[in-house]
Amino acid sequence: MADTEGAVARRDRARAFVPELLPEPQDIERTGPLTPKEQQTLDRVHAARDHHQVAKWMRGKALAVAFSRQLYRGEDGQRTRQEYLDDEWDGISESAAYREIGEWPVAKAISDACERPAPDSHVRALVDVADKQGAESVARWYAELRRHGQQAGRRVTADVVANLADFLREGVEPERLEALFAPRQLAPAAGKPSKSTPGGRTKRGDEAVVGTIVPHSRDGSFPNLGMSADGASPAEEGGRWVLSVDHVERLSAWITSGADRAQVSPDQAADLLLEALTSSDALAGLDALTSDDFQRWIAARDQV
Repeated sequence: MADTEGAVARRDRARAFVPELLPEPQDIERTGPLTPKEQQTLDRVHAARDHHQVAKWMRGKALAVAFSRQLYRGEDGQRTRQEYLDDEWDGISESAAYREIGEWPVAKAISDACERPAPDSHVRALVDVADKQGAESVARWYAELRRHGQQAGRRVTADVVANLADFLREGVEPERLEALFAPRQLAPAAGKPSKSTPGGRTKRGDEAVVGTIVPHSRDGSFPNLGMSADGASPAEEGGRWVLSVDHVERLSAWITSGADRAQVSPDQAADLLLEALTSSDALAGLDALTSDDFQRWIAARDQV
């Protein structure tokens, strides 16, 4: 007796996904609704997609097992973690391995809660919150966000997930999920900063966040940022001003958001930004921002 569509689908779900379940790509001109056979093929396409994502968190768990049980040490007991990664994991760095280890619990929890995996950028946005509040709790919020987006016809982007993470990170549950779809702003983590004072202070809530003056190196070891043409620092003669904690947090959030959208690492995005701002070999063939340009830009906005 021929299999029904439901019986085929149940059998597909009951077995592990294998490449043979996918037919070979073939150009076929079709119109109208999908046939049962086409729907079965599409279901298998989606199964391959989800299998890839599930395999990624399983890879993180596998690394966690190898590291936590110190299985990397090898037959002679002398092999280091990095030597093990070089031998068995295509030479990935320890930091990359630990990043995968940190991501797998929330990736699995989301996969369980949503019955399908989440994009890498969504998982990364929620890792630090899940470490503090538990992967299952964060995954439930993420699943609610996905359901709301589907019902409202709104795309759940990495920025939207980052907004959710901001709320949960502050220990505040969003009253309306729709509010999370508002564009992200380059803003401090909490409170609204006042204008900087001449001493370099800003206010974040009731806490003063202060930039730091350190001796300026003239041997080329630091970029000549914020220095006048004669090499004097406007903050303090012979000094180099360092970004405050508040500035670092705001810039880090902005760079991370842009890097997620461009699908590059935040480190790479930060390097490109600094290159564009400070190097004569700037992006797109443009000249770097000179000290005079920067001074005029600041003066025009400070008068607003």
